[in-house]
Amino acid sequence: MMTLIPAKERLFLTLGVGFLCLAPGFWALTPTISGESAAVPTTGPSLLSRGGAATGLGTGTVNTQLIKYLKQHNGKSTTYLFATTDSNTAAPYIIKTGQAVMTIGGYNGTDNAISLKKFKQLVKDGKVKYFYISSHTNNNAIVKWVKKYGTKVKASAYGGTSETANDMGAMGSTSATLYRLPSSN
Repeated sequence: MMTLIPAKERLFLTLGVGFLCLAPGFWALTPTISGESAAVPTTGPSLLSRGGAATGLGTGTVNTQLIKYLKQHNGKSTTYLFATTDSNTAAPYIIKTGQAVMTIGGYNGTDNAISLKKFKQLVKDGKVKYFYISSHTNNNAIVKWVKKYGTKVKASAYGGTSETANDMGAMGSTSATLYRLPSSN
């Protein structure tokens, strides 16, 4: 035999269930409310207290003097503003300039997205003239080649204060070094 719940109790039950859904619903909406766009998804009220994410893919600040330097020194035939190891370093510069930045290590810098032979051919053809090595880089064949044959650009030439400039990338404060690549090697 089925028992019907009286209307008054049904109303309280409905309101109670609705109230219990408020907290998880709010929690789930915090990325949208805060404008979060993180490479690693996160949620919760802490997003609101810090005014949105500062660590999302492409949300890092860029060194505008570095951009100015590269635009002055790259030339017309260059395809890439610079090459780097990962998307977290490249994304803010792509967004700011609208120009291509090569990520030789794919999304997080650990993939072998291009061979050393192909990379050297792009350098020889003048398609990429600079490599930006950040502190969260891996030590793959291309990075080793860049360090061996590339020429460090003095950080003071592009807005830094030492040979290793501080740059606020997507992953937070990192050290980064700009190398001018050789036209043959």
